[in-house]
Amino acid sequence: MKTIRLLGVWICLLLGLAIANLALRTPAPLPANAPANQFSAGRAMVDVRAIGAKPHPIGSAEIVRVRDHLMGRASGLGLDVFVRAGEGVRDAAKWSPRATAVGAVQNIVATLAGTDPQAPAVLVMSHYDTVHNSPGAADDSAGVAAALEIARALKAGPPPARDVIFLFTDGEEPGLLGAEAFFARDPLREHVGVVINMEARGDAGRAAMFQTGTDSGDLLRLYAGTAHQPTANSLAAAVYQRMPNDTDFTHALRAGLPGLNFAFIDDQLAYHTPLATPDHLNQGSLQNLGDQALPVVRALANGAALPAKAPDLIYSDVLALGLVAYPVWGGWVILGLAGALIVFTGFRALTTFGVKPLEILRGIAGFLLLATSAVLALHLAGRLIGIADQQRYYAVLGQFNVLLPGAGILLIGVCLSVLILQARGTGRMWITVIAALLGGACSLVGGFDPVGLGMAGAVIVLAWLSLGRAVGVWGAWLGALLVLLALTITTQALLPGGSVMLAWPLLAASLVAALVTAVGGTRDRRVAWLMTLVVCLVATAVVAQLGSWGAWTFAGVGLMEPAVLAVFAILAAPALIPLAFDFAAYRWSPIFAGVAAVAGAGLLIHAGIGDSGPTRPRLAEASHLADLSMGTAWRVSPQPRLDPWSKVVLSDGGAAAALKAYPPLYREPVWMAPTAVLSVERPVLTINRSGDRLLIRALPSPGAEVLTLRLRPSLALSEPRLNGRPLILPTTAGEWSSLSYHAPDPNGVTLSFTAKAAGKVEVAVVEIHDGWPRGASAIPAKPAGLMATGYSDKTIVLDRGALSWEASVEGDGER
Repeated sequence: MKTIRLLGVWICLLLGLAIANLALRTPAPLPANAPANQFSAGRAMVDVRAIGAKPHPIGSAEIVRVRDHLMGRASGLGLDVFVRAGEGVRDAAKWSPRATAVGAVQNIVATLAGTDPQAPAVLVMSHYDTVHNSPGAADDSAGVAAALEIARALKAGPPPARDVIFLFTDGEEPGLLGAEAFFARDPLREHVGVVINMEARGDAGRAAMFQTGTDSGDLLRLYAGTAHQPTANSLAAAVYQRMPNDTDFTHALRAGLPGLNFAFIDDQLAYHTPLATPDHLNQGSLQNLGDQALPVVRALANGAALPAKAPDLIYSDVLALGLVAYPVWGGWVILGLAGALIVFTGFRALTTFGVKPLEILRGIAGFLLLATSAVLALHLAGRLIGIADQQRYYAVLGQFNVLLPGAGILLIGVCLSVLILQARGTGRMWITVIAALLGGACSLVGGFDPVGLGMAGAVIVLAWLSLGRAVGVWGAWLGALLVLLALTITTQALLPGGSVMLAWPLLAASLVAALVTAVGGTRDRRVAWLMTLVVCLVATAVVAQLGSWGAWTFAGVGLMEPAVLAVFAILAAPALIPLAFDFAAYRWSPIFAGVAAVAGAGLLIHAGIGDSGPTRPRLAEASHLADLSMGTAWRVSPQPRLDPWSKVVLSDGGAAAALKAYPPLYREPVWMAPTAVLSVERPVLTINRSGDRLLIRALPSPGAEVLTLRLRPSLALSEPRLNGRPLILPTTAGEWSSLSYHAPDPNGVTLSFTAKAAGKVEVAVVEIHDGWPRGASAIPAKPAGLMATGYSDKTIVLDRGALSWEASVEGDGER
């Protein structure tokens, strides 16, 4: 009994985290000879290998091959296949208010006819383009291959009750262009009743259903009842709605359509990088995606009616074994039950165990001390890791498997240390000094940090409020439960979907506390053993569930702010407090907790300084820039730091690269070195006036994947039009605005504005071509520790023009 009481907290932590790890594992992929009505990753991988063999961005030669493959595969499955050509637009965004993207997209639509062609159709959506320099085996060849495998499985059964439309969008990567074209202007959108979208942000991990539309209660119930090993929770959906991130599903929601959005997000080092090859893709992730999506699509396709609008639900999977969903009022019921249990526990503690109200208040302060200390420690870790740019972000991503356990072990050490000090009533001065040092360190790294300083101040104040005298387990336990209750009530009121992650741990800890107080004081060893067992089982279950939630959340946002993981430690603490206080009585407990904190910090330091290698390559970028208007050529890299390979490539045997701005192409300094002027194809740029309209026309040269027009007028221009169609492209006097056209029409792009007053405009046309220009000196192969990103190994062609005009005089074109 003594051993269990002393080591129970560690047993529960380790066992709970082990269960969480098992819950996060992907299923074994089914082989190609699996039953015809089941989803088989083995079958789907044939398409992944064909589609994800090479990068295929919109407008590239390689995407033509992929398009032909998709049309052939869909036709071979007996689907009605069409190419829906259109023009997609991404309007200027908040982070880039004068930049618009447009693309000539070629969406592929393949329809499995249902018995009732008039019934609203099920739309299964994925995108078949990639970013430059990534074969995109996961993003989104996996989604495309999954859609084809779903079509095959449906085709193997009886005809569905309604049409199932498989939409493979073009131009998702530069701005959801294909989805915008379909949902904004394609007449077929009127036939759609519900949307299932499949995406990826990484190439491993369980697929999660992370986004729904509004009033999706009935659709969630269908998902919960049909999906195999579902992974979803309403907090992720609620938070994602408030984030700037977008997928093709965004345009379905804007069109008022219900649906579900799926993605897997682990091993993000392969996200938008050359690592995203078919061999690197976790086939279990693909299997999990299909296991969830196929049953849902089948149920929707065969249902007598699509799910009706119904109030949103609070929901979460339970360790991927099943999905629990209940209405918002059910959340209040859970809170009412937890509140009643806490009141009962408090009454028993005050009347039977002699707990004083002041001790409970100090327990509240102690729990807040634990929370702020955990946040401060991980916030400083994030500052020290220092992700200030994409290059650093991917470098740290390469150490993710060290970063996550390091953050978790550091949290365990910090939280246990605070609980031990609370139980012993010591450590005020130690915490004051340590918090001051940590808070100051936050501002020493990366500049003034009000968050770190604020957390440090809160830790110091709370230490003096909660420490100095020992707090009993009941004071600490009730204090933690009361704080968590207040947080859960606030969340339930403001963000109901988010309450699931607070309410379940709160209810579990409240049940145990009430049970222990009801039976407490017994001298029956069997009852004491049973109570200890109940506490341990509940604590293990809470750690397991929060561990699975926390790992998934950390994969999404933890690199930018590791302190997000502290939330899950805080939520687990109330269930662990009685075990932690037993452990605190052990003489050497502070050493164990301190060793854990030091070990976690050591792992985080290792993650921050870890080197690259063949399996964890870092980003590199080098391109050829031909400035035709100046008659110069450069080798450039916009990456903040140059590796030895990039230095060799940019110098081209001559002058070393130097940082310099090169507007309008590069407004911030980039690495540039002069190189030999080579013959490249030249776009045709003309600028003139017709009445009050300013006309800017560019004809792309053969092979251009992207054509960008950048203009800087001397006055604000109005009524922008692209090829005669209105669009949103804000302009400001003296500032550059940008229009990027992906897969440009060989017949040219015409951008026009109304400009009645006298003025002047400077225009630059920029083209992106695949590969280095003919005649370029040999480029050394990239070392195994590097991978290309952005426009690396591309040719950038720049030309310029300008035009001045009087208010009443039409100008002539000028180059």
